Amino acid sequence: MTDLDILNRMIKESAKVNLKSKRDSDKASVTLKEPKSSTSEVTIHGLPLDAIVIKVDKFKSPDTILTENKGQRKRADYIIVANKNGKKNILHIEMKTTNDNNKYIIKQLKGSACFVGYCKSIAKEFWNKDKFLSDFHPKFVCFARTGSIQKRPTKITKKSGGNGTPERMMKVSYLNKIQFNKLVGA
Repeated sequence: MTDLDILNRMIKESAKVNLKSKRDSDKASVTLKEPKSSTSEVTIHGLPLDAIVIKVDKFKSPDTILTENKGQRKRADYIIVANKNGKKNILHIEMKTTNDNNKYIIKQLKGSACFVGYCKSIAKEFWNKDKFLSDFHPKFVCFARTGSIQKRPTKITKKSGGNGTPERMMKVSYLNKIQFNKLVGA
């Protein structure tokens, strides 16, 4: 059983976003919506058919046990786990209708990385998979200004060294569709 198979069985259907694929195509797309704004959405094209898209906000905040003094209860909106052409990535995604403070966004992205760590622990303890998702590389993206504001040319802000940490996230503003490969640097 592959890591994607295990993750697919581990996550409830209600916490997943369905992919859309065209007939006789080996690629899919997914439309992500900002949970707090009905007019804010982004469509990502070029996903493999077996990619898993998880609504991380469905994971309840552990506020009955953890304090919030460092932001450890925050989570990003989505995670996409995909193996495309032998390149394995976990894409952490935060969506914003405005251009929010990067420090707050970084905490949300770190929270989604902690969620993945929790899934790794579950796989190790309950599925006997010590190296679960260890071949998958984290990537971090914030889609900003995705609301119903007047569309402008897409702006992509990347830091040198790639988007492999929350602090080095790729920030994409003013867009409604993009290719998966562009987000993971493939």
